[in-house]
Amino acid sequence: MEGSFRLAVLTPKATVFEGVVGRVEASGFSGEFGVMPGHYAYITSVTPGALHFKVDGQSRTFAVGDGFAQVSADKVSIVVSSCVAVEDLDRAEVLESLAAAEAILAAAEKDSTEASDASVDQALATGRLLALDHVASGD
Repeated sequence: MEGSFRLAVLTPKATVFEGVVGRVEASGFSGEFGVMPGHYAYITSVTPGALHFKVDGQSRTFAVGDGFAQVSADKVSIVVSSCVAVEDLDRAEVLESLAAAEAILAAAEKDSTEASDASVDQALATGRLLALDHVASGD
């Protein structure tokens, strides 16, 4: 496993991926971050956006929700609220979800539950668009 490490991607409902990778990239509170083998240990936030890695030479990209990443020298565990493979997303549906969330936000009272829920939906839709754009750009 030299030049690689174990990656586990989990949601509250399932283990989405578990395997050996050489690098992982994700979005965090402070911006994009990448992890390579032998990285020092830390825990950081994961924000809605693209989660990207290669396994067996194949690129894999997922759109993820909020969560955290726990990094050690030989393993990374990413626990997120949601995780969808980019190939399972439809750009038109994501744009529709984003527009609906923004419409609710515009009409809802600022501190209402409705506004809070719409804000989460807006962040997830925006993260899904970022993941789709990541694949479209060939990164």
